[in-house]
Amino acid sequence: MGQLFVTTCEYDGTGTGFLIEPNLVVTAAHVVRDAAAISVAFGRTSVNATVVGTNDVADIALVRTDQPVQGHEFQLRTSEPPVATDIAALGFPLGRPFTFTKGTVSALDAEQDTGDGILRNLIQTDTAVNYGNSGGPLITQDGQVAGVVVTAEIRGNFRAEGIAYAVTAPRVAAAVNEWKSRSTPVAFKDCGNAPAPDSGFFPFTVSADHDQARSIGQSLLLHGQGINQGAYTAAFKLLTPELQATFGDAARWSKDLGSSYWTRAELIKVTGAPSADDLSADVNLQTIQDAADAYHGTDQTCSNWRIRYSMHWDGTRWLIAGTSLPFGDPTAC
Repeated sequence: MGQLFVTTCEYDGTGTGFLIEPNLVVTAAHVVRDAAAISVAFGRTSVNATVVGTNDVADIALVRTDQPVQGHEFQLRTSEPPVATDIAALGFPLGRPFTFTKGTVSALDAEQDTGDGILRNLIQTDTAVNYGNSGGPLITQDGQVAGVVVTAEIRGNFRAEGIAYAVTAPRVAAAVNEWKSRSTPVAFKDCGNAPAPDSGFFPFTVSADHDQARSIGQSLLLHGQGINQGAYTAAFKLLTPELQATFGDAARWSKDLGSSYWTRAELIKVTGAPSADDLSADVNLQTIQDAADAYHGTDQTCSNWRIRYSMHWDGTRWLIAGTSLPFGDPTAC
């Protein structure tokens, strides 16, 4: 199972995907829509990924990782499961750690109006799913994929309990078989003024063992991904409102970044009680920048940092409340 971290020019988000081959991950199309960058985390490390096929009408997509990944490769069913079949949804709801939730097939050939269009020929299920489950597999007791989770029942501001939907496995298989031989990926969105070359991907590792380490790592990964892609609006939204106010707006904040971009990061320590809303996170970070934009007038074009991030839980995710350098200034690479 993989957790997708997707940055667009205006926002960021997470979703779920599952391996069908060592470097192919199935997910929902809306998870990767308008992506400027995609990373997929398997365990505590992340890999770069690109979209090789997407179908908004069916809400399914296929992404390719830039290197093979070790993990369970799921098999797609060749037929729809009957009503009342026991099933389970696998995924990362609300950006939290992996979950397994059980339910049944409630109906077949269902429809759902997502606001962007009507999805048809869906599996309806009473399995509990939430934001972040999208793109994850709905599996039967034999471990085969019956469908790909795409949405829950939402009417206006009302979210129905026990009503969710998945694209059927046969429909997914037909699309995937067409896409997986493609060598040219779908182009990422260009946010403009991205300082990082090529894809802007950087490896991010979580080695801290705190209960909140992976959740904090998600926010920091998305923040760095936004910086590298010039998606400054998205990256700025990962600062607390109080910290945002000190800069004014995303345009003023991004001026301080100059030519800097992230090349490698590791979350090595998180300090504070697991239930606290304010924690500190120590990160080993490597950056590249022009000499003119180096820290405090140094001429470093490659810098190794030990940064302490102050992190605040806003009720939905961890936001950056501040930064400090208790271990000293950055050193040259």
